[in-house]
Amino acid sequence: MLQVAIICKTFLRGGAEKQALILTKLLEENNINVSLINWNGNKVDPGYLKLIQNGSFKYFPLTGSYFGKLKRYREILRIENVSIIISYLTQSNFISGIIKIRNQKIICIGGIRNEKLPYYKFLVEIMVHNFCSDATVFNNFSAKEKFSKRGFDPKKIFVIQNAIELNNTLIRKGTRTNGEIRIITVGRFVKQKDYETALNSFSALVQNNKNKNFTYYIVGYGPLENEIRSLAKSLKIDQEVKVFVNPPNITDILNDCDIFLSTSLFEGVSNSIMEAMAVGLPVVATRVGDNGYLVKDGFNGYLVPCKYVESIVEKLEYLSESEDRRMEFGRNSRTIIEKDFSQTKFIDSYIRLFSELQNS
Repeated sequence: MLQVAIICKTFLRGGAEKQALILTKLLEENNINVSLINWNGNKVDPGYLKLIQNGSFKYFPLTGSYFGKLKRYREILRIENVSIIISYLTQSNFISGIIKIRNQKIICIGGIRNEKLPYYKFLVEIMVHNFCSDATVFNNFSAKEKFSKRGFDPKKIFVIQNAIELNNTLIRKGTRTNGEIRIITVGRFVKQKDYETALNSFSALVQNNKNKNFTYYIVGYGPLENEIRSLAKSLKIDQEVKVFVNPPNITDILNDCDIFLSTSLFEGVSNSIMEAMAVGLPVVATRVGDNGYLVKDGFNGYLVPCKYVESIVEKLEYLSESEDRRMEFGRNSRTIIEKDFSQTKFIDSYIRLFSELQNS
């Protein structure tokens, strides 16, 4: 039986970590043994830990010094007779690249999740990709195109877009009896997500539509929490803005909203947009990364330029005018997810990649 190891820097809440857990579950369901390795074993989200504990795979949280963890990682690979390593993000890619140098028989598959990286991470990634790894999985076509032009070996790049778990039915509740329209953004509180533009857009929306009842839900965690709260207060919309810090029930919150907004400056494939689409939300998002594969203009939402407040407000106003329109767009969102981002397509792509690399 095939033996696979999946390694992440942490299992705190995040897109890469979520995809690693989905992949682990699907590999197990396909009779492939998986060892899940947490490089920083004490950093794990309680919700993710529950999923890990309920799984049938082996979980190894590493602790101690860097070299102590590297030694333990090598021991796990040997004891579990691992033949394929899948890593996510720069540190894990680098660590697995070291393993590959020491053991040329093992197949090493790196993972890049964004179309833009800080320069020092880009240097690490290109060295590992070109000289260590057997392949790198990108979760978006935008990054493949950009990184290939900057020196990544294109023959070793494979694109496998994210997958998402789906409930059987749409469960968005629709507009409340008081006419309130809830707009929601889910994402880490970091500069990449451009909450400044999001809040300025919401402020303009409120000012332009004083006869309507808008609320803006911001869900996530990160270093810019205080800045987000301060900006909302300075814009005098703090009563209409509700900030939820790392809540356990994000799906329930999404279900109770009406429009999803993403103002990211760069992306790969957005897990947050996918989760919003899965519960039947229309989406307004910036034209970055692979958002164009998720959001189809006039079908399930709208794509807008980065930092373009006027365009964002225009699209939010248009969607706010009709509950029927929001419901239609939401159903279309769900259709796109079911058709193009299924777990079956996701796991089949990985199994084909394993076969190709083993036979090369």
